[in-house]
Amino acid sequence: MLIWFKQWQRRYYHFWNQLNVLRAGILGANDGIISVSGIVLGAVGADLSATTLLISGVSGMIAGACSMAGGEYVSVSAQKDVQLSQLKLQLATAPVAEADQAQTRLQAIDVLNPLHAAATSLLAFIGGALIPLAAISLSLPRWRLLNTLVAMGVALTLNATVSARHTVVPVHKIIWRNILVGVATALMTYLMGIWLGSAS
Repeated sequence: MLIWFKQWQRRYYHFWNQLNVLRAGILGANDGIISVSGIVLGAVGADLSATTLLISGVSGMIAGACSMAGGEYVSVSAQKDVQLSQLKLQLATAPVAEADQAQTRLQAIDVLNPLHAAATSLLAFIGGALIPLAAISLSLPRWRLLNTLVAMGVALTLNATVSARHTVVPVHKIIWRNILVGVATALMTYLMGIWLGSAS
C-alpha cells in the first residue's frame, strides 16, 4: 500500500500543487455555500415545509455540483487542447537532440487534467453545500434563517481565508467580498421566496 501511494505521489504530486486544482476547489466550495444557502433561504422565505426545504436543498446541491464539474471539465479541456498543441509545435520545431526525455517529462507533468479539476470542483461544491443544508435542516423553524446565515458567513470566511494564503490580496478584503456576495444572494432569494409564497 505504501509503495502504491509513493508511486501515486510521484506521478501526481506536482499536478495537485497546481493552481488549477486549487482554483477549482475554492470556487466549487464558494459556489456550493452561496448557491445552496440562496436556495434554502428562498424556500424559508416562502414558508415551505421542512421536507420541501430538504428536497430543494439536496436537489440544488446535486444540480450545482454537476454543473460546476461539467463547467470545469469543459474549461480545462479547452486549456489542455491549447497546451497539447503548443507542445506538439514545440517538439516539431525543436532540434532532434532537444526532444529528449526531459521534454517527455515536461509534457506528462504540466499538461492539465480536466478530470482532476472536475472531480475537485464536484467534491468541493458538495462539501460547501452541506454546511447551509445541515444548518437549515437541524434548526427549529424560528431559527432557520439566522442559523443558515451564520453558517454561510462562517463557511465563506473559512474559504476566503484558505484562498487568501495563495494571493497577495489582504485576507479581510477577500472575506468581506465573499460575505457581501453571499448576503446579497441570500437577501434576493429570501425576498423572492416571500413574494412568491404570498402570491401562491
